[in-house]
Amino acid sequence: MDERHQGLGPRPSTRFLRCDPGQWERLRVQGLVERPLELDQESLLALAQQGIAEHFHCVEGWVVLDQLWGGVPLSTLLGLARPIPEAEYLRFSSGIYNVSLSMEEAESSSVIIALRLNREALPQEHGGPCRFIAGAKECNFSVKWGDLIGFPATPAKDTGMNLVTRMPNSPGYQSTQRFQS
Repeated sequence: MDERHQGLGPRPSTRFLRCDPGQWERLRVQGLVERPLELDQESLLALAQQGIAEHFHCVEGWVVLDQLWGGVPLSTLLGLARPIPEAEYLRFSSGIYNVSLSMEEAESSSVIIALRLNREALPQEHGGPCRFIAGAKECNFSVKWGDLIGFPATPAKDTGMNLVTRMPNSPGYQSTQRFQS
């Protein structure tokens, strides 16, 4: 069975990754924060955990129902890192793959740093050990192998949305390619 029909999406092109996903070491939380963090998998697992059940919607049009994600709520990391008022955006990254949310969006939605899927450790091929899940947002906001949460004053270059606008079946498809290889 094609892995994307298991609710987890295809593996992104390696041109967006600066290292092999199997080499994931830690999640960095940095930018406009009072307390930058570096958290390995053990440290993430030691934090308060939360589960959210979401249907996984892909921009290609397929959906996998009732995915149970478990992990660290974003609110926990916000409390630890303490973003300063100038931090107006939140950036999720894996290598050079970036998506941005406004702080208002991030604080008002169910965002977790997923470490488990359907009560099992999150497998590497589906973004493990650390995947960002942004509630009701499009699947390009579900960043596999997340290695950075940044807090900038302006939105980051959004390579995730650039990919979405290139997919003919996606609602945001544009015939002109914005992403340069």
